[in-house]
Amino acid sequence: MTQTRAGFIAIIGAPNAGKSTLLNSLVGEKLAIVSPKVQTTRINLRGILTRNNCQYIFVDTPGIHKPRRNFDETMVDSAWEAFTEADATIMVVDARQGFTGEAARILENLQGMDKRPPLVLALNKIDSMPREKLLPLIADASALNIFDDIYPISARTGDGVDGMLKKLATWMPEGPYLYDPDDMTDMPMRILAAETTRERAFLLLGQELPYALAVETLLYEHQEDGSIRIEQNLLIERDGQKKIVIGKSGQMLKKIGSQSRAALEKFTGSRVHLFLHVKVKDWSNDPLQMRSLGVEPSKKRKR
Repeated sequence: MTQTRAGFIAIIGAPNAGKSTLLNSLVGEKLAIVSPKVQTTRINLRGILTRNNCQYIFVDTPGIHKPRRNFDETMVDSAWEAFTEADATIMVVDARQGFTGEAARILENLQGMDKRPPLVLALNKIDSMPREKLLPLIADASALNIFDDIYPISARTGDGVDGMLKKLATWMPEGPYLYDPDDMTDMPMRILAAETTRERAFLLLGQELPYALAVETLLYEHQEDGSIRIEQNLLIERDGQKKIVIGKSGQMLKKIGSQSRAALEKFTGSRVHLFLHVKVKDWSNDPLQMRSLGVEPSKKRKR
């Protein structure tokens, strides 16, 4: 009988390195939200891939950055927690930028650790940079002596990903699958639905407002006719932001709702009745509210 393997793989990196795009590419389904804005990912989102007698449970984490508020601290802590609990880790670096900014800060933390899980470096976005610039970057990464392997990849196209998967499989513990082989995630649908609506808001609203906005799903209910009724609150932190989210004559809120509904119907394969409301609340400083959004408040873990 063929021995199966199953294990957890944390995907860490600086904001906008392409972690969520990589997760979606690996599992073949759009689970994690993606936008050009930094710090889009706020929760540790698990995606499952079962292939060749190995089950990979990938954990997409928030971008690791210098925290500016309590909620930022919570996101960064959750990323490091996923790292310490994983059987292996992928550090995603935007190859166009190299080891600069937040990526350099992450490396400093990694180099100071006495014990860590096996670590793979994924040099991402090679499809949008000259190939001749890759060799010096790979040489620099090798010289650091902290990576167990290095893979130039494109999360967008899937280039280079299969080789990385084969290496990761060697570190997965032998044992039974932890999830049904057909599962792609274990995240509750109310969380995935909230993330879908938040993605549309991120893409449609201005540069600053999205970071003051959260989405909570109040109701996710299957109807007798096969449709799904979803009720959500769009949480904002100040009264002045409300008119921006609603828009003139309610047009912005309608646009967010329309695009989110279409995405949810595509994902679920069912007709969706989506009802959105805008609510002012200091959600980023409320531990109970953060937990309802799928975020565990920071415990000030040491890094």
